[in-house]
Amino acid sequence: MAKKQDNSTFDFSDSTTAIRKTAKSINTQVQATVSEIADDLKENGAILADKAMEPVKKAYDKVSDRINWEYLDVAKMTKKANTFVLDTAEEIVDGVAENGAKWQGVAEKAINGGLKMAAKQQDMMFDTMETVKGQLAKSSKRFQKLLSNKAK
Repeated sequence: MAKKQDNSTFDFSDSTTAIRKTAKSINTQVQATVSEIADDLKENGAILADKAMEPVKKAYDKVSDRINWEYLDVAKMTKKANTFVLDTAEEIVDGVAENGAKWQGVAEKAINGGLKMAAKQQDMMFDTMETVKGQLAKSSKRFQKLLSNKAK
């Protein structure tokens, strides 16, 4: 007896579209967060510079009475400290943006891998259901035949 095969396929386009929209939404949120962090760092740059300058000012106050300031250029020291703070803030912003992009790629790979796995699991489930259906039909015929023989 020839087995009839079901060659129907399942359309995942709606699910794929929904997942892509979600991924785009996550990407937009990550970009917005990075932008907010960058803006916060820019706004708080003066505060960061002041905090970084506090030790320099304290050191300056302690030694100002003892050192001949004709030989020191305090302005250069202050500019170096300020430049260091600004460079550090820029590195932080760049690192946040770079890592956000990396995590976006990881999330995209996870979503795509999940879709492939779900499709394979669904195929396996329907194959198993077809097999069980065939076995039940065969067993039903045998059981009917067995009962009809006993009734005779």
